[in-house]
Amino acid sequence: MTTHWLIEFTDELMRITDDLDQERAAAFVRKVYEAGREAGHQETEQGRDHSGW
Repeated sequence: MTTHWLIEFTDELMRITDDLDQERAAAFVRKVYEAGREAGHQETEQGRDHSGW
């Protein structure tokens, strides 16, 4: 069975830090994921705007 990405990255973040509990680590991982997702959407839109380049 494949581990869900949120659990995988939350666990990894908790291994490399000393002061994060599971809830705070998961919240941070979600925040980073959403920021990356939004950046990807913006880059896609910019690519559409500049597709003639």
